[in-house]
Amino acid sequence: MKFSLLVPSYNRPGFIREAVFSLLANAAPDVEIIISDDASPRRAEITGALSDVIASGRVTYIQQGKNLGWSNNRNALLDAARGEYVILMGDDDRLKPGAIDRLRYWTASHPDVSVFGVGYDNIDEYGVRIFTRCTPKPVCYETAKGGNWKEIFSNDAVPAWSHHPFTMCCRRTVAAAIRYNPKVDIADDVLFLYDALEQGNKFLAIPETLFDWRRATNVSGNYATLSGSRLRGHLADGLILAELANRPALRKEVKSLLNDAQFLARFCKFKRTDAQDLVRLLQVKPADGMALGNFIHERFPRQSIFQQLDRHIRAIKVMGLRHILNFLRDKWDQKQMAIRLRRKNSSCDQAAGPTGRK
Repeated sequence: MKFSLLVPSYNRPGFIREAVFSLLANAAPDVEIIISDDASPRRAEITGALSDVIASGRVTYIQQGKNLGWSNNRNALLDAARGEYVILMGDDDRLKPGAIDRLRYWTASHPDVSVFGVGYDNIDEYGVRIFTRCTPKPVCYETAKGGNWKEIFSNDAVPAWSHHPFTMCCRRTVAAAIRYNPKVDIADDVLFLYDALEQGNKFLAIPETLFDWRRATNVSGNYATLSGSRLRGHLADGLILAELANRPALRKEVKSLLNDAQFLARFCKFKRTDAQDLVRLLQVKPADGMALGNFIHERFPRQSIFQQLDRHIRAIKVMGLRHILNFLRDKWDQKQMAIRLRRKNSSCDQAAGPTGRK
């Protein structure tokens, strides 16, 4: 078995059929598809939506007896996988046609690489493309060589504008050794990549857009975050920093970042003076992830215009003019999305009438 396509599922019967059929379109004799439902309250609907493909034997459908949680459901999929490489997909996302053939090429041509990041199209709940993220050339990151790997750890210009931190192609033996860490909540995919690099693995961002990542929008035309709140994202940042700071054995190059105010300012997206305060908090052992997360939340957003400009300059160094084009296209796409939503909301208001009832 060459590839294991893994879908951690929870309570999305409306999208999972579309997601699974995008995987089936990439099926081959050396490709397996495994779905793990994490004791969803709507499991009956999910099972019904997939009844025909489950009956056909084209997918393996695991029903967890109890809710394992975000990270451990992913780990259960890693335990069930048999492929040389594993690829996790969200249960509302879509793999593009021919994606596995392209990954077959990249894994064969770079046998020394353990983790591959891929470009993606961001789509809304209706499947309409909002923006595209993809590097224009292959970029290799390795802690034992050069310093560009720090861009991954900073988590601001890269991977935000080049590849997705969750849907990656990874050697199964590497993924099984690292596993997803439930201690860092929604940031377990970010920490997974950090751990892969920290342990000496090579990571290659490939210049191809291979899947669609669905992200819901709200009525104002903004993107709804995965967590549903900015606070949860900041708490996850604090949990990552605490997890790294509390490890007794950590590669010295990575450990030095925790004492680097410039790195922390980029990672937390706030001013250098706030980052210096954060350095002092990280020196308290054991580090308290929740306290660090609350500190980050209280100081955000505090980046200066010069720091924001520096972020774009660093992205241009990796992606060249493509970053500028993507940034301008993103602004245009966001504007068009906001117009569509306003028209939709206006139509709903008119249909409801003056009493608010249809």
